[in-house]
Parts: sequence; structure tokens; C-alpha cells
Amino acid sequence: MIGSVTQSIIPLRRRIVAVAAVLLAFVMLAPASPGAANPADEKDSVDERVDELQREHEGLSEELARVVAEMEDAEAQMPDAEDAVDEATDELEEAQRKDDELAARLTSAQNAEDELREEIESGTDRIEESEESVVGVARKAYQNSGVTSDLAMLLQMTESDNGLDGLTRVDSAVRTQQRTITRLGERRAENINNQDRLDAVSEEISDLKDEAAEVVLEKEAAERAATDAKDALDSLISQKDSAARTIEENQAETAEELERQKEEQERLADEIREWQEDNGDGNRSLPGDGFLKNPAPDHPITSPFGWRMHPIAGVRRLHSGTDFGTPCGVDVFAAADGVVVSSGSAGGYGNRVVISHGESDGSSIATTYNHNTRNLVSPGQSVSQGDAVAKAGTTGSSTGCHLHFEVMQDGEYVDPMDWIS
Repeated sequence: MIGSVTQSIIPLRRRIVAVAAVLLAFVMLAPASPGAANPADEKDSVDERVDELQREHEGLSEELARVVAEMEDAEAQMPDAEDAVDEATDELEEAQRKDDELAARLTSAQNAEDELREEIESGTDRIEESEESVVGVARKAYQNSGVTSDLAMLLQMTESDNGLDGLTRVDSAVRTQQRTITRLGERRAENINNQDRLDAVSEEISDLKDEAAEVVLEKEAAERAATDAKDALDSLISQKDSAARTIEENQAETAEELERQKEEQERLADEIREWQEDNGDGNRSLPGDGFLKNPAPDHPITSPFGWRMHPIAGVRRLHSGTDFGTPCGVDVFAAADGVVVSSGSAGGYGNRVVISHGESDGSSIATTYNHNTRNLVSPGQSVSQGDAVAKAGTTGSSTGCHLHFEVMQDGEYVDPMDWIS
């Protein structure tokens, strides 16, 4: 009995080990779910977005830029994470359904097994009774020297006054013995059939237990996947909510700072207009066809001119110039001949140079060079196109070395690239 139990356990263990190996291989080879992005790739993506935000919004701190980048990253991942939760939940429900179905089938098979065992035990008892009856007949025949009691009755019948009655008794006894033998054969056949059925049910139970072991592993894997997917989604939601709170906490202060910067822009624009009016700027004109030269040749544009929505304040803000990715300390050149209007510190603009170039097509043109490490010219000084007027830097409301270059037409900020040849 112990040996048979051990033999039945060994295949089950092998099956479980094999299934576990398959599931482990599946987990290792399966692609990462969208809700669980590669941490290194995710960090690189966030870092790139932080740099981009700081280029787009001068003065935006790295801390707040990272908050915005992480919130955007969480929002981008959430749809895939929600899909992963739904998929994992569906797989868990399917595993649970299979588990319940197998449990029901196993219970039914075990009940059938119990009933068959009871039938076999009962049939065995009936066979023993029939065998005892047959043995009794044989014993009586032996005791009568091979003549059965029925035959003896038949012999006695000839001596009886009522022979017909004796024949009837003999016939009844013979038929009774024949029925006993027939029932014995039937019961033996029935028990053999029940034993065959029992063997089949026992084999089915063994298979169902093996299958149930596989489903248990699948269910456990599905439960872990569902938990991991839900944890990943909750983490993204928490990340998004935390970033949103930080943005909300800094919104009013940032909006006030942007308003101060806007007022500063307008004040500086008014100063340029007044200077051009007071100094007869209309008497001069841009050389050649009126176009400007690039003040930072061979350096890439890192942020263009234009309106954009500020990610913290939630208001539209004009990026009033074009940013060039100049390293700190390199020369910044005058875009055209002109006169230096101002040269010095200008709040958020840092060290700033303003040059008036006269008129072009009836409009007064001025250029500004901002965030310099050091200015190389003085107010009232005349400069020629291509003269070095400053060293690029990151002073004022700046988060990295660059040149913020502006063009003003009649005191209004316009896209510098429309003027650079």
C-alpha cells in the first residue's frame, strides 16, 4: 500500500516541478508589462524631459521641472498600467474558474469512487454468501457418496404414496441450486465490472489531482501578477497625485514670479523704445538688405521663440527670444552694426546687452543678449556686426549655460529667426 502511494506521489512531484519550471521560464522570457517600465530607461526619459522643460521655460527650477516630468511620466504610463490590471484580473478570474471546475470534478469523481468501493464490498459479501450455498450443495453430495439430497429425494419419491408431490419438491430444489450458481456468476461479473470502473475513476482522480496542481501554480502566478499590476498602478497614481499637490502648492508663487518677469519685459521694452526715440534711431538703418547675422554661429537652437503654457502656473507665457546652446564663456557676437543702449544686470535676464540697429523697412530694430557671464561693451559704444559683445553664461533666471537672444521691432518682441539670414 505504501509503495503504491509513493509511486503515485512521484509523478505528481515531477509534474509540479515541470510546471513550475515552465512558469518560471515564462516569467523570465515574457516582456515587461507597460505598467512596469525599465527603471533606467524611465529615469533617462524623465531626465531628458527635465532638460527640455528648463529650456522651454527659463527660470524653472530643476526640482519643479522634475515634478512636472514625473507627473507626465505617470500619466503616460497609467493607461497601460490600467490595461495590465484588467488583464491580470481576467487571468486570475479564469484561473479561479478552472480551480473551481476541477474541484467540482474531483469531488464528483471521489464520490463515485466511494460508491463503487461500497458496491464492490457489498458484492463481495453477496458472492461469499452464494459461494457458501454452492459449497453446501457440494458438501451434501459428498456426504451422500456423490448422491445429492435431491437425488435421494427422487429415489424416495418412488417409494412414496404421493410420488407427484415428491417430484415437485425435487424440481424446486434443483432450480434453487441453479439460481444460486447463476447469481454467483452474475455477482462475480458485476464485481469485476465495478472494479474496472473503480480503476478508471481512480486514474481519473489521479489525473485531476495532477491538473489541479498545475492550476494551483497558475492561480498563484495570476494572483502575484494581479497584485504586482495593482501595486504598479497605485504607485503611478500616488506619483501623479504627489506631483499635482506640489504643482498646486507652487502655482500661486510661480504665477507671481511670471507676472514680475512679464512686467520686467515690458519695462525693458519701454526703455528701448524711449532710447530710440530720444536718440534719433530712425536716422540709421541696418546694413545691406536689413537682415541680421547669427550671434552664436555653430551652436544649436535649444528653445525657439513663441507662446507656451507654463507647466506650474498654468498660464500662457511668451518665450520672447531664441535660445542657443552656447557653453559658458564663449563669445557672443553683435548681430548687426549699432549702438549699445544698455549693458549691465537686468534681474531675471542676468547680465544683459541691448543694441539698437536703426530702421529696417520703416521699423526700429534692436537686439538683446542675455544671461551672459560677462558683458564686453558699455552703454553708448558703437559696435560692428560680428564684434564680440559678451561671454555666454547662465546668470539671472537661467538653469544652464546658453544665450537668450531677442529681436525687438518697434519695441515689440518678434521671432529672431525671421530676421537672421
